Amino acid sequence: MLIIFMILDDPQDRELFSRLYTEYAALLIGCAYRILEDWGDAEDAVHDVFAALMDSPERIRRIPEEKQKAFLIVCTRNRARNILKKKKPVLELEYAENEEAPGCFDTEGSDLAALLEAEIAKLPPDRQEILILHYYWGLKFEEIGKILNKNPAAVQKMSIRLTKVLKERLEGGAL
Repeated sequence: MLIIFMILDDPQDRELFSRLYTEYAALLIGCAYRILEDWGDAEDAVHDVFAALMDSPERIRRIPEEKQKAFLIVCTRNRARNILKKKKPVLELEYAENEEAPGCFDTEGSDLAALLEAEIAKLPPDRQEILILHYYWGLKFEEIGKILNKNPAAVQKMSIRLTKVLKERLEGGAL
C-alpha cells in the first residue's frame, strides 16, 4: 500500500499518508477484522479508506493531528460495516443470549483469561466495545469517546465501573 502513495503530487501528502499508514495500519486492520472476521476483507477496508482519502487529501489535512487516529478508526469501522452489509443482507449487531462475543484475548493455557473473556461476553455489546478498545487496543478514553460519540469522562467512568464489576465477578465465582 505504501507504494501507492507515490502517485500523490504533493511531497507533504506522500509523507502524511505514509506516516499514517505506517503508524495505524495494524490497528485499523484489527478494528476491521473484529467486524468482518476475515483478514483479507479487513485489509481491503483499510486500503479503501486510504484510497478514498487520497482522492481529497485536504480532508485528512484539515483534521488536527491528535484526532487523525480516531478519524481513521471511525472511517475504517464504517467501511467494514458497509462491506459486511454487502456480504450479509441482515446485519445483527447484538449477540444472541447464548452466543459469545468474538474472542479478543489469548485464552490458550489461561483459565483466568478464559473466565475474563466469558464475563466480558456477558456484557452488552456497547460495554464490551469500551473495554476492548481501552484494554485490548490501548486507546485512551478521549479517543474512545470520539469513536463512540460519548463524553470521554462518561467512557472512563463506565470503564471503571465495568472493571470493578468484572473483578467482583471473577473474585466471587472463580478465585
